[in-house]
Amino acid sequence: MWDVIRLAGNIEQSHNKVGRDLIGRDKIDKQIVYQEYESKATKPIRKEPTFDLDKDQDNSTLLKKLIAGKMNSQMRLRAISAKLNALSIIFDLKKSEHGKQILSDVYENLLTAVSKVVMPLEDGELLKYKSEDIFREFPRIISRFEDILNIDEAFLEGLLYIATSNCALRWKVDDAS
Repeated sequence: MWDVIRLAGNIEQSHNKVGRDLIGRDKIDKQIVYQEYESKATKPIRKEPTFDLDKDQDNSTLLKKLIAGKMNSQMRLRAISAKLNALSIIFDLKKSEHGKQILSDVYENLLTAVSKVVMPLEDGELLKYKSEDIFREFPRIISRFEDILNIDEAFLEGLLYIATSNCALRWKVDDAS
């Protein structure tokens, strides 16, 4: 007696015995689940800060890049405010050598997360349309450093605008030459 066996994805097996990994001759769809193994930061790995806080004190570079990226005036004001709020936290962190090193690690991890989003973009594309993808990376960064530093998404947003002021990030993808 042969029964019809229903598998996931509405695939039917008939006239075959199904056991273990052996499915028979019929095609099935395979689903592969990738699990990210994210290590937690336990101590800083960079020795020196990788960005300059004194750069763009008047926010002219930041505003120029946001305007080129077609950010509206409300977002430009929000960017300046977020940058200033992040700077107040950064000044506290920079009081110790350990704080400077951790800050440098967070900054580099943020740039790596942004690179994942920017890499597939073509010249002329605007990063503002991918900002949700960037913000989606924030919880992973926060989680990675939660045991050694208390940060939140607002801090990372401010750090993102500091990166913009440091010319590490453009809001309109274009030829860098």
